[in-house]
Parts: sequence; C-alpha cells; structure tokens
Amino acid sequence: MQTIAELQAQMAVIQKQITEQKAAGKREAIADIVFKMNEFGISINDIQRKIAPVKAKRSKTVKYRLEDKAWSGKGKKPKWVKDIEERGGSVDDYRIA
Repeated sequence: MQTIAELQAQMAVIQKQITEQKAAGKREAIADIVFKMNEFGISINDIQRKIAPVKAKRSKTVKYRLEDKAWSGKGKKPKWVKDIEERGGSVDDYRIA
C-alpha cells in the first residue's frame, strides 16, 4: 500500500501533466483561431461587435407591499393579493409607489 506522501507526489506529477496539456491545447486553439481569422479576414473588432454586451436584468419596481410580501403590479396576482380582494379589500390600500 502506498503512503500518503507517495500518493501526493504522484498527484503533483499528474497535476503538472494536466497543466502542460492545457497549455498545449490552448496554444493549438489560439493558432487555429488566428488561422481562421486570417483565412476569412476577421478582425478583433469584428469579433467584439458580434459579442452582445450582457444586460443587467432590471428588477421590477415594487408597487404593493404587505409585511414581507411585495408585488410589482404586473403579471399573475400573488395569493396575498387575491386573499385581500376576496375579503372585499383593495390592493390599493397596500400601494407604496
């Protein structure tokens, strides 16, 4: 049975091999990308224009609040709003905006 130290030494060797393989794969991928860019006349600017900026998801403005529950007034009514209306109340009594 191997000792922990021996296993850790093997792991270090394997980790080094993994790092070297990743580096070689990265070099090959970059070379392939550059070749295709040259072949088709693609510039960095062409690529940057095609990458759509990630838009931050806008949070909905809360218009109604009951304790820890909130609703924007859009979409399906939450249960707490339906309960208020079933009791004859108005959701406008809970309007905050």
